[in-house]
Amino acid sequence: MRTLGELLSLACRLFLAGLFLWASYDKVWAPALFAEAVARYDLLPLWLVNPASVVLAWLELVVGLCLLLGLATRAAALWAAVLLAFFTGLMLYAGITGAGFDCGCFPGQAGHPAGYQAALRDALMTLPALWLLVFPGRWLSLGRGRRERPERLELRL
Repeated sequence: MRTLGELLSLACRLFLAGLFLWASYDKVWAPALFAEAVARYDLLPLWLVNPASVVLAWLELVVGLCLLLGLATRAAALWAAVLLAFFTGLMLYAGITGAGFDCGCFPGQAGHPAGYQAALRDALMTLPALWLLVFPGRWLSLGRGRRERPERLELRL
């Protein structure tokens, strides 16, 4: 059973790593386009759009790299869950307001409307992140993982 859990954790980690690395690709290398997508939501003052879009793009990249390498897996999974919950709320907001514009989520998805379907997608993608919070796994991980509890040192006289 332990092997199945490790395999599931590895699958969740690699899935989320691929997801975040793919999502960050255009955002990091074409920040102006992503800033336009962020501005379309009309939630931030104009002076905050560029810094917020740059921070978000690089945060997605760092989270993806940490998950891929298995470094600070729980922390990366927590960030992934928080980001995905935020994206889910953002897509719900877009659905409520009837925005209908491209969500700006992934490269090559021009014409993919922000809304309820995107919210459901993001909510479902939160599940692997929640799994990793509880069971980070150690397979193919550069991080320490769960270390065995050290034995007590006894002083004998």
